[in-house]
Amino acid sequence: MNPMKTISTRLVCLWAVALVALVAVASASRGQEILAPDRPIAEVIDHYLDLKLKTAKVAPAPPATDATIVRRLYLDLAGRIPTAGEARDYVHSTDPQKRVKLIQELVAAPEFIRHNATEFDVLLRNDNAEASSVRGYLLTAFKDNRPWDQMFRDLLGVAEKPDPAKPEQYVTKRLKDRDSLTRDISSVFFGLNISCAQCHRHPYIKSLTQDYFFGMREFFAASYEFQGNLLDRRFVKPSEFKSKDGKVQPVRLMFLNGKTVEREKGLAADLAKAIQEESKEIEKLAKAYAKTKELPPPATFRPRSKLADLALAPENRDMFAQAIVNRLWYRFYGYGLVMRTDQMHANNPASHPELLQWLTRDFIAHQYDLKRLIGGLVASKAYARSSQWSDKEGPAAQLFAVATIRPLTPSQWAMSFTVANNPSLIKQGLSRELQEKSLAAIETQSKGLENLLEYPREDMQIPITESLKLSNDAAILKSVGGQLLPTLMKSKDRKQQIEESMWTVLSRAPTSDDYDLLDSYLEKRKDRPAAGLQQMLWALINSPEFRFNH
Repeated sequence: MNPMKTISTRLVCLWAVALVALVAVASASRGQEILAPDRPIAEVIDHYLDLKLKTAKVAPAPPATDATIVRRLYLDLAGRIPTAGEARDYVHSTDPQKRVKLIQELVAAPEFIRHNATEFDVLLRNDNAEASSVRGYLLTAFKDNRPWDQMFRDLLGVAEKPDPAKPEQYVTKRLKDRDSLTRDISSVFFGLNISCAQCHRHPYIKSLTQDYFFGMREFFAASYEFQGNLLDRRFVKPSEFKSKDGKVQPVRLMFLNGKTVEREKGLAADLAKAIQEESKEIEKLAKAYAKTKELPPPATFRPRSKLADLALAPENRDMFAQAIVNRLWYRFYGYGLVMRTDQMHANNPASHPELLQWLTRDFIAHQYDLKRLIGGLVASKAYARSSQWSDKEGPAAQLFAVATIRPLTPSQWAMSFTVANNPSLIKQGLSRELQEKSLAAIETQSKGLENLLEYPREDMQIPITESLKLSNDAAILKSVGGQLLPTLMKSKDRKQQIEESMWTVLSRAPTSDDYDLLDSYLEKRKDRPAAGLQQMLWALINSPEFRFNH
């Protein structure tokens, strides 16, 4: 991604500040137009979405059925389908507040913690196959309901206190490829993929030059791993890069909006000698570490800490906050307020800029509370719309007039597959500690299944290899039915068998057509009733209705 030719470095910085921050600045100039800060998140979402629908003269899809909503909420907040009992209880409830209560119940449950730890672990990897998992840390962070800004500091390794879960491994394990680390930090935490600017001008942000890529990369230039610890060198030679015109340019510590950090000066009269001596000292301490556990002297200047301070400063934090707001919106609505989610810049404005500004402001005002934000996003009328559209041509995705049909993530599918075949694994009335142990056991049981599916991406097509695996893998075929099949066999009432199967696998009651079709199938296999039921369950589990969150 490359920038326009500059007259001076100062001019580049000024233009970058103006362009990269324009989304927030443009909305801020209309600050009086956005809704007051004391409104519920869901109410604000519906206000702005309905306003745009009205302007576009598009009538939204009707509300989804209760069966669809309970399944959708469990998948999004708990990472699995509901059990038959959970689905029935919701559908049959006449409480007008049942959806609100279910959201509150789910976001307070251990499953919410574990599911978000899984999803955020994938988010942080950013399709980087070399990136290591930090799910152990994320489990702790979500259990403590740590704010997103604190998690950012933890992951950068600049928190005030060391964390036993070692979140700084997010950086430590990527230091062999600082280019990818720079891309991932910029994309995930700030919504701007700057990898193009490593070699040339950004195609959409003309002021975003190589200075910005290498300026962000420089925040990690002093970082190194010492016996599993993330440390900073005290003496570092400032980096250089070769611009496209062949000139060698010095690198400055520079944030994405052009803000720079001055390096510490006067540390060594002979920098080369100081670097060499420090390297020898580090090597010596490493050899003795097993006995002494002594770390090298800490650096007084920590670039990663400076990056965190810059990113979270009042004048810059909108970029940090709106990136995760947009990512979560994409996760629950199937389409971002800004698309792509890693191209959040002035030349790619939000579909609903005032809504994005309001959500960003609200997120910051409530101390970057992810649980609150997620609960609000799934509480809107828009989230609860049907995915069915009566007209031949559907509305534009950015109108959010109809629910997006979303492929299940590998974790969602694996957990749902396990629970559908073994519903008794979900036990009610357990203490929180026992719930967590039970969930960990289910995750372990589901782990191997995750490799069968690809993680959803934009415009994803389900590959034929997935269907072939699910149709031919001996272990999977044998596991279909699990504990559910013996339960079904206890009943001699075929209608009851069909009904229980539908509620367990698809979270809804069967229609008359479902009854007729499945009854006809089972009738043809009445000489081998167990095999017939197992094959029926296989068909339900491998149906598109099970494979997608709709």
